[in-house]
Amino acid sequence: MQFSKLALHGALLLAFTQAPAQAAQQDALANPFAKGPAAQAINTPQAAVASPYYAGSLYSASTFNQFAKSGGVLSATGRSVKFLIDNRNPAKRSLSFINGNYSSGGYIPNYAKYHYDFAKVRHNIGDDVATFNNSTYFAQNKRFYAGTLQTYTLGDAASPSYAVQFYPDDVVAEASLLDALKTIKAGFAIPNAKLIFIATGPQQTFATIQAQAQALGIELFTIDQVLGNIQYIGLNAGEAWGYLRLFPQNVDNLRPTDIPVFDELPLDLSVVAGVITKAYQDINSHVNLKSKERQTPNMVLRDASLQHPALAAWADKPVHLVVGPQGWKIEASTAEIVAAKLAQKLNKPWTPLPQVNESRVQSFDVLCSTASSCFEPSKRYGGKSSGLAFLVKALGRANQSGTISAAAGYDVSPSGIGIPVQYYRDMLALPANAALKSKVDALIAAEKGGALSPAERNSMAAQVQALFYKATLPAGLVENVKTRLAAASPGVSKFKFRSSATSEDVANFNGAGLYDSFSIEPEKVDNADMSCVVEAESANGVITKLKVKPKTVQCGIKAVYASLWNPRALVERSYARLDHASAGMGIAVNPSYGDEAANMVLVTRVLGSDVYGYSLSTQVGENLVTNPTPGTISEYTIAAFSDATRPPRFTTTRYAKPTVTDPVRSATVLTVKQMTEIVEIARKIEVAYCKAKPSYYPNGNCNTVWQDKNKPLSLDMEVKILPDGHYLFKQVREFHGK
Repeated sequence: MQFSKLALHGALLLAFTQAPAQAAQQDALANPFAKGPAAQAINTPQAAVASPYYAGSLYSASTFNQFAKSGGVLSATGRSVKFLIDNRNPAKRSLSFINGNYSSGGYIPNYAKYHYDFAKVRHNIGDDVATFNNSTYFAQNKRFYAGTLQTYTLGDAASPSYAVQFYPDDVVAEASLLDALKTIKAGFAIPNAKLIFIATGPQQTFATIQAQAQALGIELFTIDQVLGNIQYIGLNAGEAWGYLRLFPQNVDNLRPTDIPVFDELPLDLSVVAGVITKAYQDINSHVNLKSKERQTPNMVLRDASLQHPALAAWADKPVHLVVGPQGWKIEASTAEIVAAKLAQKLNKPWTPLPQVNESRVQSFDVLCSTASSCFEPSKRYGGKSSGLAFLVKALGRANQSGTISAAAGYDVSPSGIGIPVQYYRDMLALPANAALKSKVDALIAAEKGGALSPAERNSMAAQVQALFYKATLPAGLVENVKTRLAAASPGVSKFKFRSSATSEDVANFNGAGLYDSFSIEPEKVDNADMSCVVEAESANGVITKLKVKPKTVQCGIKAVYASLWNPRALVERSYARLDHASAGMGIAVNPSYGDEAANMVLVTRVLGSDVYGYSLSTQVGENLVTNPTPGTISEYTIAAFSDATRPPRFTTTRYAKPTVTDPVRSATVLTVKQMTEIVEIARKIEVAYCKAKPSYYPNGNCNTVWQDKNKPLSLDMEVKILPDGHYLFKQVREFHGK
């Protein structure tokens, strides 16, 4: 489908000056796909016949594969071919399967990529984009049907099913849908192939046509039914060389040269060569997002086990893993190759992190004067504080007329303060902390030496962190923080002290999940010796939350500082070659909002999909989407966009399982109204971010950046939904994966 900006189409259509002549020549080539000897010839790989740009029928799987591209509408699995049905005269409908690999003059023309452009060439229509979209996607009495045929391997099936799918925002349903299915069935004759239909939007209903579809031999599904029945899903394509570790018991012992197989993703996972899970993963979890940014393969294999024939033989051996949209393979490698592949990735100089002096503890509201000036403070306050300052400028405050917060009637981003990174450096320089500084220096030297085992790293990091909890803070810092908090968030008694490192939420490295945050109550009293302790809460043997005691400002600062040296953070920075010697930690402090109705991660693209839109992962209460409790899974919903005049269409591909004991929900966590309002705010944030930072969308129109599924970057936002129904955008950062 092509929902593009009108101005962009004006430029694209300049390419069609010679297309009608090409179309006339290629029309003759469509006929060889009619049933008969010619079809057999064209389907033979050695046939010396030019590939046509469309076919009226499909008679072999090889023809389908010749036309197909990887992935499809809502899933990166399988292969897909676009189709267009000319329904201008329903008595004489014509079907065209579009060759997505057709080349003219050495490139793939737009009429082999997009339904609208294909219709311009094949059917010589004079419609503008808006007219075509309205009569194709948003009408039951359609002039054209535009969709895709995508392969899925369901359950234990040996061969794929071919699924008819329409864009999630398409209103096709019931009788109109049946007409399309009849036409496709007539042109689909791949021997022994199974044809199905998958509804990609809730409005694509089929309650009244099930008997007729069954008579055609077409099974009808919703997208969540299908995705729950796929044995293999390649979440992030790629290849890796490493040691296959089947169901490791201690993730802290994993190395960057390991490829672990898990029942489900652990809460925290450091750098590994690749990941395989048995359970479906939260698409927007920290682990999957980091896999995409690192470009390390990640896949779901639902029948993974210790006895799996393709896994068992390779346990603890060096292997080469390849993950693709169609399937995966694993084969023998050697210890030498595994070591060499890691060395290639690490073969670059260490990058120093910024060290800029700044002693002012400041409110997010005054950290920057304009949205475009909110990125420079990351050098002084860390990435999270500068991101929260940007949100203040983008969303405004409830008392500022004309802002998003004013329209909502409450502040849509948190109040709070940023504690600059300089205080971290000042603390290490204090004579009273000489032993701590010595331990930090030793850890840095050992880590950069590259020879630490996981056990050695864990031990050295634990020693460093223990000294942080007993360390002395710079004089006056605690009282300064208390004073600033009282001014920025008057009347608030509970706060969240959040990491804001110089190696967090920055270009090419978002640092998601590496550092820790702690709940603090400024009125709590410190221990006499000013010591602190960090305790872990566990569920089913898995650490789910860290708490610092006592919950004082002094302990909150030291606990966040100590998390700069979490083992997973060390490994991740080493992998990215960020110099530990210049790493620093600031702190972002905002009110603690207590029990929340729900939490969400919103990414301003649909990962691994051909859909124009945003992806929303939502969970009930405080079970975080970013770090889900084992045995639970968040809801995954796609907000599909058409144009600025229409609201997004929501397609839920997986419903939430809020707790280990709860069943999977049968309804979305939030209402359509709530999701629409959140997406609308997120769109405005992305437009504001684009305008404030030119490198986000170079040479593009920021007002329509939300419509571009091919934009180089996207944003990763975290949202709280409070018990009173208010929305709180608590984080924004760039995401570099696709």
